[in-house]
Amino acid sequence: MGQAKTYGLGFLKKAFFLYAFVCYTSLLFAQKYPQDYFRYPLDSLPNLVSPFGGLRDNHFHSGIDLRTNGREGLPVYAAADGYISRIKIQKSGYGKALYIEHPNGYSTVYGHLQQYHGAIAEWIHRYQYINKTFEFDKIFMKPFLKVKKGDTIGWSGNSGGSTGPHLHYEIRDTKTEKIMNPALFGLIPYDTLDPIINKIHVYKFVAEGELLKKQLTVNKRNFTLIDSIWLYKDTLELDPEIYGFGLEAYDFIHNAKDEKGIYEISLLLNQQTKFTHTLNQFAFDESKYINAHIDFPYYKIEKLRIQKCFIDDGNAFSTYKTDADKGRLNLALKKNNTGNIVFAVKDFNGNAFYIQLCYKIGESNLDQARVDYEKSIAGKRMLIPGKAKVVEANGLLITMDPKSIYDTVFYELETLFGDKNSFSREYVFHTPNVPIHATFDIAIEPTFVPAGLEKKLVLAYSNGKSDRFRSAGGSFENGVVKGKGANFGNYCIMLDTVAPTVKWMRYKNEDNPYDTLRWDFEIKDNFTGISSYAAYLNDHWILVDYDLKNQQLTYKFDEMYYLVRQSIVLNQMDSSLPVYADLKILLEDAKGNKQEKHFNLLLK
Repeated sequence: MGQAKTYGLGFLKKAFFLYAFVCYTSLLFAQKYPQDYFRYPLDSLPNLVSPFGGLRDNHFHSGIDLRTNGREGLPVYAAADGYISRIKIQKSGYGKALYIEHPNGYSTVYGHLQQYHGAIAEWIHRYQYINKTFEFDKIFMKPFLKVKKGDTIGWSGNSGGSTGPHLHYEIRDTKTEKIMNPALFGLIPYDTLDPIINKIHVYKFVAEGELLKKQLTVNKRNFTLIDSIWLYKDTLELDPEIYGFGLEAYDFIHNAKDEKGIYEISLLLNQQTKFTHTLNQFAFDESKYINAHIDFPYYKIEKLRIQKCFIDDGNAFSTYKTDADKGRLNLALKKNNTGNIVFAVKDFNGNAFYIQLCYKIGESNLDQARVDYEKSIAGKRMLIPGKAKVVEANGLLITMDPKSIYDTVFYELETLFGDKNSFSREYVFHTPNVPIHATFDIAIEPTFVPAGLEKKLVLAYSNGKSDRFRSAGGSFENGVVKGKGANFGNYCIMLDTVAPTVKWMRYKNEDNPYDTLRWDFEIKDNFTGISSYAAYLNDHWILVDYDLKNQQLTYKFDEMYYLVRQSIVLNQMDSSLPVYADLKILLEDAKGNKQEKHFNLLLK
């Protein structure tokens, strides 16, 4: 320990001032962006559910989520002057979303809205009825509806893929469509809390993979605080090998219990910066690189995200700055050397957490983990990032895209007999604990094709464990079922001949006259999913809202309801008679199985 103190403190001070300079230059960098131009789109004080670039399943969070205290219906305001450039409504994703282009070269996005407001809402309603569609994606090439900063544009909600009421908000570069960190524009919540590193993970590289060598838990038993830097009490003994490091790290914004994502991570080796990851901006189509940024197999098993401080060969995420070694520490030629490794994590406000490890490189020893690893890959075939690859078996053809994988994969391909519900063999293609970036082409030959039901055949996927088979899409063509694979795992062919179902849930809320009058219907499909839906009231198309996550269709009474009711009343001899109308709901799944359901409903 004495050696660590005498060797490391001078360096620590240099590292501290170096990192302070990095923080300072980051703030200067932020000044390149217009400050006080955009406002928060809600009235409440900024409370982030999720910051920019937060770690999510299969993606980095492309914006910020603003808390609405579990409520819907809060007014949402235009962040600056501009015009509506895009309106997108979908059953998943951002749900009801609005895009505003601003004259300063940036656009703002507002997602998961409950509904739109004013002239915007009126235009959308007309467009949906004219085109007889709830979902649409309309891009306006010329200025459409103009808005002023602070205008009400809609109401916060929980539409689309949202898991709870909140507002998703983005700032994008209009020309490149890169997503920008709103903090660059001065939208920074008050924050005096330091981020934290909970664990350091040490990886030893073996062949083209990596093995978890050691975990260091950051606590007072293992570390001591000196000059604002946590110093590892022991000397980390390393073999003359190539190493990588990963961090379990979190930021805190509003309180010390609500864990958020980290804005910046840095690794320095003997005063030289080896790796920096900074979340200022990224392209929307880069978001899936989350699966290479974290230790994906560890997350699949332990459900904890370890952020790697090194870059896989197939990881092209634009947030990194590294040396030629891509963050790897090549200690193979430094026998008996000693040195220091510093980790720094910080938030945009400059709150930071520093750790130093002192290491010593020993003699080369037989590593049982290396031996076990090499045994495990013996005889396996190999996939290399950046190269296309054809994988074949009896009745199976897979074509890997050059961007399908992030690092070299030693894989196995196993053929099994299909179960009673399958119409092909079952193919086990490697393990789902290894991520896929770009989808691969897959074609499977059926062992039996039911006469006249070729169009009902579909690819099915399972992770081979607790996961039951689910639809992976695809269609029958030239004697095989072709489609796209998005994961390693188990594939086969199944048949979908079952139509979707619809169930009436309620007519209207008589107990609360202030509640919007509406009809709700539960709609479900057993396998390939509902691809189209429509509702007609006495053969007049009506606008229904499809909430995919709740499997629900909703019709909120609009002018069509009252027009149909008035028409029936006028055609009845006795105006005091009850008014009934036929509600017809049409559903179709991805394999063309159709459902037509009629409800005789009382309108008056």
